[in-house]
Amino acid sequence: MNLRVGFILVIISLISFLQVSGQRTTKGYIQDGISKAKLGNFQAAIDDFNKAIEIDSMEAEPYYNKGLVESQMSDYNAAIRDFTRVIWLKPFYADPYYNRGLAKDFLKDYHGAISDYNKAVSLKADFADAYFNAGLARMDLNDYKGASEDFSRGLQYKPEYAPGYYNRGLALFSRKILPDAIEDFSHAIRLDSSVPDYYSSRGAAFASSGQYDEAIKDFERTIKANPENVTAHMNMGLALLYLKNYKKAIEDYTRAIQLDPLNHEAYANRGVAFQHTDDLRSACENWKKALLLGSEKVKTYIQKYCP
Repeated sequence: MNLRVGFILVIISLISFLQVSGQRTTKGYIQDGISKAKLGNFQAAIDDFNKAIEIDSMEAEPYYNKGLVESQMSDYNAAIRDFTRVIWLKPFYADPYYNRGLAKDFLKDYHGAISDYNKAVSLKADFADAYFNAGLARMDLNDYKGASEDFSRGLQYKPEYAPGYYNRGLALFSRKILPDAIEDFSHAIRLDSSVPDYYSSRGAAFASSGQYDEAIKDFERTIKANPENVTAHMNMGLALLYLKNYKKAIEDYTRAIQLDPLNHEAYANRGVAFQHTDDLRSACENWKKALLLGSEKVKTYIQKYCP
């Protein structure tokens, strides 16, 4: 769910067209390229931008648009080269840094991405999407404190952005600041109640704080919206184990196994639920299956309870 905010696709005031002889030809190639890109004819668009560059290699706009098209084609290395050229020509615009950062993000160069996002916000202080993407990159680096701070900065400028609260909630959850995580997940739900992951994550936070009844309500909402959500069934089963509702826990772990037959954690936990219903035979069958699938924790159960 923690998806990056996308590329800036519209140029508002980044570049002005040439005011010299050949203006129409250069402008024509750029406009033709943009039109072709909108129709999904990416290679033809790139060809037009290259023709504009041949006319004047110091004009930034064709490099910028070419970088956008290359990003749409997932050719992120080429996009980075073109955005870098734009930055060399026009170093005081935030958008090229942002888009180069996003291309680096997709290449998993998270440190490089953060550096570019930071440069973007240094040039445009209210650049909320740059803060949000920087936060996501920090989460990929397990810097949850830094991520929380970036999400908070982004929310200052985009306070009705539900994913911002959700992602900050995930960062706070990772830091075990559970009350604040629950509040952020709840705020995301108030802004957009249609996203199952918001309920699932709040349910996990409720469960981690020992509020199992509340957790189950959220997992039920998640499963109702998406019956094939394996994680929700797993979380539901665990909450039910804590509430000693073993028969219902078995049902949720069984559903998780139906959806993901190689889920050794589901077999291991279903074995625990069977054990508590005094069905030791079924418990051992589940633990042995979990062991075959790679679970280590069930070895102790098998040694202790299974002949």
